[in-house]
Amino acid sequence: MRLHNFFIDQKIGEAKLIRLEDAELLHQLKNVFRLEKDAQIVLLDNSGFQFRSRVELLTKSEGVFEVLEVTENKVKPARGVCLCVSMIKKDNFEWILEKGTELGVSYFIPIVSERSIKTNFNHERGLKIMKEASEQSGRAKLPGLYEVITLETALQQVEKDKFFAIAFHKDGKKFDPKIADPKMNAVFIGPEGGWSEAELEAFKKYGVEIYSLGDQTLRAETAAIAASALLLL
Repeated sequence: MRLHNFFIDQKIGEAKLIRLEDAELLHQLKNVFRLEKDAQIVLLDNSGFQFRSRVELLTKSEGVFEVLEVTENKVKPARGVCLCVSMIKKDNFEWILEKGTELGVSYFIPIVSERSIKTNFNHERGLKIMKEASEQSGRAKLPGLYEVITLETALQQVEKDKFFAIAFHKDGKKFDPKIADPKMNAVFIGPEGGWSEAELEAFKKYGVEIYSLGDQTLRAETAAIAASALLLL
């Protein structure tokens, strides 16, 4: 039977006993999952390793877990993807965070473009969504989530990090995943109205090639997940 995964906010290392005082997590383990003594779970500390553990003690204020086995997590994407998405409606953007995390996206960069619907979002809620999606999908490392930045700043960051960068636009050339970098790829997805002429010029300035996902007109969130899937699956 597959064990439930839970991220914790402390490093485990070589510890044989883990003590937790995170009230929210303890409530989830005790009252939502109704775990009892000797139940087994997998604890994750964002190190890439997973720690199969047994419940020694579980109260509303304290949890003690014995580490039974340490293994390296094998859930790894085919290549790295940094998904740079123009801000869209809250629910749709959160859906991108959830599904992108499940697919294996390494980083998310929310960007403000000329046609963005929103210019801010709840960063803390975004982190929680990615954490839950990582636990559900079996990831042992959480994706990174940037604060909202401008397109120009995102392009500068991608250039500095030497990521292979591509952007999607309805008038772009046909995309072939074989061109992708085996290490890290920055993928730029525009808002519902698409990129402006000035933004397309900015991509050219930074050497970012423009591609299309096909003849269909896709919503921004659909395009984000379709592009990610092409690169990661």
